[in-house]
Amino acid sequence: MIPFTWKRKRRFKVRPESVPEEARASRHLDLVIDGFPGSANSFATRALRAMQEKKILIGNHYHSPAETIRAAGMGVPVLMTLRRPADSVSSMVRRWPFVPYQSALRWYVMFYEAIEPHLNRMILSDFPVTTKNLPEVVDGLNAKFGTSFGTQLSPDRMAEFEPRLQQTPAEREERERQKLKIEESYLRETTARRRGAAEAIYERLASRSFRI
Repeated sequence: MIPFTWKRKRRFKVRPESVPEEARASRHLDLVIDGFPGSANSFATRALRAMQEKKILIGNHYHSPAETIRAAGMGVPVLMTLRRPADSVSSMVRRWPFVPYQSALRWYVMFYEAIEPHLNRMILSDFPVTTKNLPEVVDGLNAKFGTSFGTQLSPDRMAEFEPRLQQTPAEREERERQKLKIEESYLRETTARRRGAAEAIYERLASRSFRI
């Protein structure tokens, strides 16, 4: 899947809050947040940082099972994000239009099939829980890994990290129109067989995701 791999130096240019020490899995990391693109990785990373009173090192946006599994093997706490394949893949293609839907869907399946055997060493959080109940998810991390990450962030601060929470009614309506067009493209440009495989892996993982 080389065409869909961003070079790390480019990633750090567009995310100034990240630091080079977070670019690869290592024992120096306090936490890793990763998942398939379009699964609220950015939201979770930025919001969790804002909850902390001191700076912590968060490996993020690897979009790489190998790197995240390696971190888990080192004992680094891992928050793995999840989202329904239609939404996750559509979000990814909207941002990276050079990626065909069919290839992105195949990558989705490969990504989570690689992660699945290692979920016992991670916290898995589905999109609605990640975006609406992140403090509780962080509580889950603390309980599982014996960490003490902060969980306090006011709702207005939380909205800073999720632009959709600040949209006007007109903007939400326009977004829904765009979403319908994207969904039509997704259905037109992917096969039922591949969609079924992606939904199957999603359902298996969602049944093991963090519960409030």
